[in-house]
Amino acid sequence: MIIKKYLHSCLLVEEKKTKLLIDPGAFSFVEKKLKPEDLGSVDAVLLTHKHMDHYFPEALKIILKNKTRLLACEEIATLAKKDGFECEIMKAAQILKVGDITIEAFSAPHEPIPAEIPDNLAYLINDKLLHPGDSYHVHGLKSCEILALPVAGPWSRLVDGLTFASSLKPKIVIPIHDAILKDFMLERVYTMTENYCIERKMQFIPLPLGKCLSI
Repeated sequence: MIIKKYLHSCLLVEEKKTKLLIDPGAFSFVEKKLKPEDLGSVDAVLLTHKHMDHYFPEALKIILKNKTRLLACEEIATLAKKDGFECEIMKAAQILKVGDITIEAFSAPHEPIPAEIPDNLAYLINDKLLHPGDSYHVHGLKSCEILALPVAGPWSRLVDGLTFASSLKPKIVIPIHDAILKDFMLERVYTMTENYCIERKMQFIPLPLGKCLSI
């Protein structure tokens, strides 16, 4: 499995000849470091919830090709239909196969924010990588090998995220949901997260744009 991070919460997972793109939201493209065209061809796009930093129709118009599947919860599927996309509905406890990649969906309530709370699903990819969307509470999952850990956001406290990571005991932690952190603050959050992980024998692996993790 190869994992690439395309800024904020957007991950590309490659397994053999299959490519799965997760949450190509607006924050991945807002600074012009990346364009939707740069992502290339993928077999499926998987979305955790409807917030613009995860669901971005303008990018999907470019990313989605004739054979690319769009997978998401029912709330997003309703939006996608209005935006002109066909979307397969994922539900909690569902397991779906896309080529060489297996996706298992989990109930994972979006953390509290001072606005409408959207439906949020977490996804376990090939029984290894967990992408929780905007949640620190994934129901029915006790552990994972690799955790994509949100480390910042209007709903996030780093201490809660680290407690969440500790509860799942992953071997590897990849920080996500961090586009709002800049310069010294990003470095500070990464340092605290790395120190926490080292103390608990978890490997902290940030993935800057252009870097990948092969396992």
